[in-house]
Amino acid sequence: MKKRISVKAMKKSHYTTRDFVLDRHFQSWVLNPTDEKDQYWQTWIKQNPEYDKIIAEARDTVLLLGFTSDPEANNDFVEVWKKVRQDTATSVSGKVKPLRASFYYKAAAVFVGTLMLAAGYLLYLKPDVTVYSSAYGEIKEVTLPDGSQVTLNGNSRLHLSDSWQSSSGREVFLEGEAFFDIKHIEHQGAAKKFVVHTSELGVEVLGTTFNVTSRHEETEVVLNTGKVRLYIPQDTDTAEVMMVPGELVSFDKVKGNTIVHHVETPGQLSSWKDNQLIFDGTPLLEISQILRDTYGLEIHFPNDSVKRKRFKGTFLANDIDILKEALTQTYNLKIIENK
Repeated sequence: MKKRISVKAMKKSHYTTRDFVLDRHFQSWVLNPTDEKDQYWQTWIKQNPEYDKIIAEARDTVLLLGFTSDPEANNDFVEVWKKVRQDTATSVSGKVKPLRASFYYKAAAVFVGTLMLAAGYLLYLKPDVTVYSSAYGEIKEVTLPDGSQVTLNGNSRLHLSDSWQSSSGREVFLEGEAFFDIKHIEHQGAAKKFVVHTSELGVEVLGTTFNVTSRHEETEVVLNTGKVRLYIPQDTDTAEVMMVPGELVSFDKVKGNTIVHHVETPGQLSSWKDNQLIFDGTPLLEISQILRDTYGLEIHFPNDSVKRKRFKGTFLANDIDILKEALTQTYNLKIIENK
């Protein structure tokens, strides 16, 4: 798609999921939404309701592929994926041709061997993909086919294909936030691994409970019980980080930073799954991000100094109005719903 999609142009043309995925303006809206972009695309969708499903599939694909704010690199990445797909269709064991450095880094960053395969289902609209999703403010309990329990926080998605379980392991793909309680399964005398992929990294577990948040090109993993191994992309390879209970690891894809913290009460960071939002001296800026991502709410601060103020309290996750009232009355804030 060479030009920006417009309402006028749309009435004269037919676009596919791939067209939206490759459109830099669409990518920008999905990855870095603003009021102006939201207004443009929401207006466009309302005037073209027949594309609602295609838009949703394109949005999932952009997020699942781990796109960045560089549209040329994103589109190059898709072209590399197409080339890999074509090559593997004709030769299972051929030599890998050298790619440009920018291509290789992008591919490595999102685990080309697994993540691209999954994204390919969406790009080409394969029917064998199961997507569990939650709306803004909704907490959804999901039981996977293997008996593992997943709790999705608001505005989150979990993808798996019908062939998600292989003899070697189980793989799912997450956008947003989820708490996992993984069922221990053995295959031929060995524990069957379970891997959660985000656009930033991979989390490998055996049988354990943990929380994963993947938003804004940053992934945070909190381990409650058991043991997990993280696969974090580097410039030319992949680093492995072993986590123990009580640790929090955050990885910033843009900055390339990995930070490890010890938390005294890891369960507090996933208290949302028990219908509680616990703030213990939490900066208002951090709370505003939670409200935006999980509930579709936007806080308008009177000045930057207010963003640094800290807030303490416990609130019901399914009754966000009480928290809104406390914040607006205490700090004279304006909180509105994103349209």
